[in-house]
Amino acid sequence: AATTTVGYASYSSGQSSNDDGLPPVDTTGETSPLQLLLLPVEPAQPAQPVVAKTLPTRVPELTRDLGQGMVGNEVQAVQAALAGLQFDPGPIDGIFGGATVGAVWAFEKIVLGTPRTEVRGVVTPDIWRQMNSDVRVAPRRSPGGTHMEVYLPEQVSVLFKDGEARVISHVSSGENIEWCDVVEIDLDDGTTEEKGICGISLTPGGVFHFERKVDGWRNAKLGRLYQPVYFNYGIAIHGAGNVPDYPASRGCVRHPMHIAEYLPDLIEINDMIYVFDGVEEPETYGAQSMIFDYPDPNWVPPTTSTTTTTTVPAPTTTAPPTTTEPIATTTSTV
Repeated sequence: AATTTVGYASYSSGQSSNDDGLPPVDTTGETSPLQLLLLPVEPAQPAQPVVAKTLPTRVPELTRDLGQGMVGNEVQAVQAALAGLQFDPGPIDGIFGGATVGAVWAFEKIVLGTPRTEVRGVVTPDIWRQMNSDVRVAPRRSPGGTHMEVYLPEQVSVLFKDGEARVISHVSSGENIEWCDVVEIDLDDGTTEEKGICGISLTPGGVFHFERKVDGWRNAKLGRLYQPVYFNYGIAIHGAGNVPDYPASRGCVRHPMHIAEYLPDLIEINDMIYVFDGVEEPETYGAQSMIFDYPDPNWVPPTTSTTTTTTVPAPTTTAPPTTTEPIATTTSTV
C-alpha cells in the first residue's frame, strides 16, 4: 500500500495486517465504526491498550461538532476510532469526558499539526473524516524494541514497539519557572524536618533510559506520583489527576490516570526514551541531567517560643459564719 508521511503521521491505503493474529482489515468495505456502534451504550469497561488497525475509509458524515459533556452513539464511535489509532480515550462508553478530550488534543496536535495553544478538544466533521483516513503515527527514532518519544512543544508522548505506536497520550511537562517551597525532609532517625527549597521546573531534552519503577503511589518530596517510571534522576513519567493542555509540572511528565494504570507494564527497565524539546535534537544533549533543587536563601526556619509560668498566691478568704438556717441551692445547666 502506498504511504505518504505527513508530520508525525503517515497515511496509507489498501489492506492492513496486524500482530494479534486477526486477518487483514478490508478498507474498501461499507461498514463503519459508526454503523457498528449504533447500539445501546454498554457499561463502561476499563481502558486497555489496543493494537492499531486500519479503519474503513467510507464512514457516515458527522453532522455536528462533538465536545465535552456530550453523550451518545456518535461519541462512542469517535472513541472507538481514537482507540483504534492508539489515542487512548478511556472507556468506550459514549460519554465525552476528560479522557476523551485529552485523546482529541493529542490527535489534533500530532496528526493535524494544530499548535498546542489552539487545540479545542472538539471533533468536527472534518476531524472525524481524518480520524478515518488510515492514519499511522511513525517514530522519529528507531532503536528497535520498545521506546518512548516525548514531544515537549506538542505536550504528547508516544510509546512505540518495533516501530508501531502502542500508546499515544496527551501529557503535561515542566512549566519552566523558578519555584520555592517548604517541604518535609525525611531524616535518618525516622523523623522529618521542614526545609525551604527552590528549583527550576524544567523537563530537559535528551536521550535517556528508564531506570526504575514504583508500583502504585509514591509520596515524593514535592507531591504524590502515581505509577512513576523514572528516567532522569528524580524525573519520571507518572499518572496525575490534573493533566492540563499546557506545561504545569515541576519537571516530570504527567500522564492521565487511566493511561498510567497500564503504561508501566509496557515498559522495561533500560528501554530508551527520547525527549524532544523543539530546540535541539535529543542526541545533541545526550543524557542531560535534571536541574536539582537547592536551599531557599530567603527561608527562615520556624522559631520555638518559651513560655514562663508565674505562680500568684491565692487570695485569703474568710468563711461566712455558720447558721442554723438551711441554705437554698440552685442547679443550673450550661
